[in-house]
Amino acid sequence: MGNIFSKLKLGDKMSKNFLAILLIAASGTIIYGLPYFRYDYYDAYLQVYHLTNTQMGVFGSILGIFGMISYLFGGVVADKFSIRSILSLSLIGTGVGGFIHLLPLNFTALVCLYAFWGVSSLFAFWPACIKAVRVLSDSDDQGKAFGWFEGARGIAAAIMAPLAVIVFQIGVKQIDDVTGMKYVIIFYSILTILCGILVFFKMGNEKIEDGERISFKDIGKVLRLPAVWIIGSVTFCNYVFTLSLYYFTPYATSILGATVTFGATLAAAKRWISPISNVGGGYLTDRVGTGNLLLVSFLVMAAGTAGILLLPTNAGMIAAFTILFLISYFFYNVNYAMTWAMMDEGGIPEQYSGTAAGIISTVGYLPEIFCSLLAGILIDGFPGVTGYRYFFGFLIGVLLLGAICVLAWKKYLGGRHDRGTKKSETNS
Repeated sequence: MGNIFSKLKLGDKMSKNFLAILLIAASGTIIYGLPYFRYDYYDAYLQVYHLTNTQMGVFGSILGIFGMISYLFGGVVADKFSIRSILSLSLIGTGVGGFIHLLPLNFTALVCLYAFWGVSSLFAFWPACIKAVRVLSDSDDQGKAFGWFEGARGIAAAIMAPLAVIVFQIGVKQIDDVTGMKYVIIFYSILTILCGILVFFKMGNEKIEDGERISFKDIGKVLRLPAVWIIGSVTFCNYVFTLSLYYFTPYATSILGATVTFGATLAAAKRWISPISNVGGGYLTDRVGTGNLLLVSFLVMAAGTAGILLLPTNAGMIAAFTILFLISYFFYNVNYAMTWAMMDEGGIPEQYSGTAAGIISTVGYLPEIFCSLLAGILIDGFPGVTGYRYFFGFLIGVLLLGAICVLAWKKYLGGRHDRGTKKSETNS
């Protein structure tokens, strides 16, 4: 194994904890299988649980609201308690919620279940994941660590989704859609609980919870760190693109005339591009710097979206659309992984990692509240290509704002370097 890690150019600390990082990454995908699998089986879920589209939307809002609250306070919890315990309890609790889902629940009970999942899968779990990856890797390997983390998450998603489909089909063939849905819930529940058990024992000897415990008065120190707010702003702009991804495929099918099969193929291609761009971006950022790579990524994403916006609206443009979209998506995944590597570069103390990640997530994931609603209003209010043009125009503006935030980041880092140099000269 040592030779493999050497070829991957990993530091001693990351080499030692590499498998633990991959396990955390897989868990970071699997835990969201239960709260979000309804999107993959949308029509069947509506039918099985006798829901309207509006009621389905309520579940998303519940997760979003609890997520905003949870990130803020969960980050502090991640800095005060054992990371291993937080990850394990979150995974096992979410899995137990899946078995509760098998009961004959009405809409009100389902709302309560999704509220529970909003706490169990979001509260301290995500900040704890970020802190774990940071602590389990060397300072010089932050880009590679988060690149592998996001890449492994992408691979886990690419493997898990088709397995869930197979499980669903087995249930459907045996009895009906209701049985297929129950089989999927059982599949995700068992997998999530198993991850919780594996994390507990695999990380049993890791001393990642032995650092300085943060006190509540230290939260003010974290809030005063400019790096936290700049990273939050960059995450905000990147997450707008995350939520906008849902609208590129319907643009291709409803406006350009692409087939439904094309949309499914594009979705499959996305799953396998993610690991390549995540890992590749991680290695590249350790060479050229996080700020430089983020700046290029935001500009490429904006240019790619603008290119799609300017394409003639006919089926002959599908190939050009595909190329522009996949290039934009490649650089989006580079950004997604590298945002968290900014924490080390910005000098955020390691013991504050969970709190900082919670605040960053609270700011960064605010688009969850309004972005999909805005897209729906524009597309419904301006039928045809016009609504999409308005929304994609909004997206381009946000991506350019992201580039401006990265320039502010580069200036901030330059100021920190200058202050550090002056301090060293004064001490000498």
